[in-house]
Amino acid sequence: MRRVLWMALAASVLLTAVAVAGGRSEEKSFVDDGRYDRSDWPEVVRIGVLPEEDQAVMMERYQPFLEHVEGVLGVKTELFFGNDFTAMVEAMRFEHIEVSKFGPSAYVMAAERAGAEAFVQGVRDASAPTYKSYIIARDDSGIDTIEDVLGRNFAWVDPASGSGYLFPRAMMLGALDTTDEKMDALFENVIFSGGHDASVRFVINGDVDAAAVSDSQIQRMRAAEFPGMENIVVVAETDPIPRSPEAYRSNLPDSLKQALFDAYTTFDDRDFLEAHNYHDGFVPVTDAAYDVVRDTQQRLGL
Repeated sequence: MRRVLWMALAASVLLTAVAVAGGRSEEKSFVDDGRYDRSDWPEVVRIGVLPEEDQAVMMERYQPFLEHVEGVLGVKTELFFGNDFTAMVEAMRFEHIEVSKFGPSAYVMAAERAGAEAFVQGVRDASAPTYKSYIIARDDSGIDTIEDVLGRNFAWVDPASGSGYLFPRAMMLGALDTTDEKMDALFENVIFSGGHDASVRFVINGDVDAAAVSDSQIQRMRAAEFPGMENIVVVAETDPIPRSPEAYRSNLPDSLKQALFDAYTTFDDRDFLEAHNYHDGFVPVTDAAYDVVRDTQQRLGL
């Protein structure tokens, strides 16, 4: 391996300066039904997300969700885009956000460093709250197995990504019978793309020969008939991974935690849920579901 490159913005930047207010709901008169004690709540609840596609598209898509959350909470709700998972962890650590979606690996980091507490996860099938990571390549690349990736250009997503780094890396270590310290030297070049969508685009465009990405990213881009997806093949897949949780800061008032849980689990906008591959909506999850992530990190010496 000649070099390791970052294609994402520096992780030291906590948040992109983009905030989206909940919209029309703040124009309505909120009637407090007395269900929650709001006396010690913040004036604004800030929800962090990573930009998986154009931010303008995501802002429009999130509007019904923000309006619903505001309607339950009765306080202003804003959406913030982070540059990467590490930036989002730091944002929660310094209390710039109250809630965020984290990848499984990033959640473990957030729990340790920022006091994040998983409470729900969006799922396609409530009976199978897991997903997989794929190693993908172009169908004309000559890459049919993990061994074929040796000596080629490869893209990870983010060192804090479960499906874009941790789990596929553990799988490849076993398949290639190597150590974590020696693995990157087996490739021509290695990059961190900063996003699953970016990794897929890099493979499509020939910027890299192969990449590790989540299965849901492939499903979304195929469903959207994204140009070039017809040429993408799955070379290998990991064992099941617990799905990404939504987590709030553990130091939030208990009544706000309950209200957030209620807001997420009662949200039923089909367009939003299906666009995110959350066909069965948001379901409860606890920190213990991510012990498998901790075990995998330990095996990799992380």
